[in-house]
Amino acid sequence: MSRHFRNFIYYSQDWNVMERALLKARRKLHRAKGNKDMDRLARRVMTLFDQGLRDADVIARTAANQEILIANIASLRSTERAPDVQQ
Repeated sequence: MSRHFRNFIYYSQDWNVMERALLKARRKLHRAKGNKDMDRLARRVMTLFDQGLRDADVIARTAANQEILIANIASLRSTERAPDVQQ
């Protein structure tokens, strides 16, 4: 089932929860406000909220942990040895 174009209506208290979660996740990850990955982190926070999480601490912890996993996977992929090329 595609999630594209879901229609969500957020109330001001919803935005407040997501904003608190984003700020907490950003602090946990030690990221600057203008960090290039902040947009992805914000989308992750919104996705967790859309999935039913409503506690800013839980959302922040989950989003930060997912970002750490993504960073670890990317690091592993970049350090993998390229296959030997025969000439």
